[in-house]
Amino acid sequence: MEIAPEIEARLRALIDEVLRVNQQFNLTAIRDPDEAWPKHVLDSLQALQTGYCEGRKSLIDVGSGPGFPGLALAIARPELKVTLLEATRKKCDFLRATITQFELGARVLNERAEVTGQNRVWRERFDVVTARAVGSIGEICELTLPLAKVGGHVILWRGQRAGEEIKAAQSVLKTLGGVCRKTLPYQLPGHAMTYNLVVIEKTARTPAQFPRREGLPKHDPLCVLEAQEKSLETESK
Repeated sequence: MEIAPEIEARLRALIDEVLRVNQQFNLTAIRDPDEAWPKHVLDSLQALQTGYCEGRKSLIDVGSGPGFPGLALAIARPELKVTLLEATRKKCDFLRATITQFELGARVLNERAEVTGQNRVWRERFDVVTARAVGSIGEICELTLPLAKVGGHVILWRGQRAGEEIKAAQSVLKTLGGVCRKTLPYQLPGHAMTYNLVVIEKTARTPAQFPRREGLPKHDPLCVLEAQEKSLETESK
């Protein structure tokens, strides 16, 4: 991946700042800058290969943590209108300070995605929704799709089993108003594992009951619920 020298300098400065603050506050488990560059920055910038992070689009990063991919994309594509959604206050404090330090045109929301997704100010407002968060595909889709506008896209960072996950989640995507358009495999320097970007198009409005109240998408993901319902239907026949 080619990165303009001035952009690379700013991204490396971002890594330095994350690791500096990380000595006081636990922002990331990665503490080596040589490891942080591919696993945080280069991984985040994979979103650029989708073509949906260009121009003055509105993008919300769900579960931003220390700012990946949100801050990295805001630096790489300054024209993006980036919102960083993070539930942990100390991470939000870091994000706000870093936005000021790097003079980025981004903003921070200190909320859970279940709350933001039900707020009419933010619901179905964004052209692009990103999430590198770890969790079941049902959970992540329920937290992200309500924020995407119809015609917008959700970009998810997933592991080697992305194809299987999406196949199992077809009915969930349909319920939430999404269709998987492509899965893009990639590798990171120094890592043998193949990762995947999953690109979902929002084709219909998400029903009003989603996302459900705080905690339910994680503890009762839609994929599991639908499997249980099908099992009960089979048993009742």
